[in-house]
Amino acid sequence: MSRDDQILAAAEKLFFERSFDGVGVDEIGRTAGTSGSAIYRHFSSKDAILAALFGKVLDTLLVRIGEPEDDPRADLDKLVRSFVSLTNSHERLVSIWLREQRSLAEQYRRDHDRRQRTITERWIDCLKRCYPDRSIDDLMTATRGVQLLLFSEALRPPGGRRAKQAEELLVQMGLSALSVLEPATVTA
Repeated sequence: MSRDDQILAAAEKLFFERSFDGVGVDEIGRTAGTSGSAIYRHFSSKDAILAALFGKVLDTLLVRIGEPEDDPRADLDKLVRSFVSLTNSHERLVSIWLREQRSLAEQYRRDHDRRQRTITERWIDCLKRCYPDRSIDDLMTATRGVQLLLFSEALRPPGGRRAKQAEELLVQMGLSALSVLEPATVTA
């Protein structure tokens, strides 16, 4: 594991346990097996470490969602499963990303927001293909709501109980939640 990776792993552990504001660079250094001042050879600041962790989440998510499928329903299934599996494989990292959005320094915000917008646009495009009669505002609201649902396991309290089939349960809940976008059927 490279020194950068050791520093990021230490920061991930500490930010998850105590928050971005609750951890100093010296403590990250100690946990990574180096000094706080040595971190500055790898990252310009604690803010840069947080930005790198956010970048790791976004990189992983962008790879997982990949290119759109031809079949919009298969594409939607892929998007939902990508979000759920990200939480399963990177629970602490997703938790930090969700909790610490406001802590991201302005100098890193533009790149982060651009990449996050790419993911959101990917969702909106897919939902528009699945539910062509819905407004962009409806699709945007549904996207945000379902994404939070799919990431909800990352916000589970430490030691909190988890369903045996939590991933599949969340996938089915996400797809079911989106079914409200179907046109209402009129009964005679």
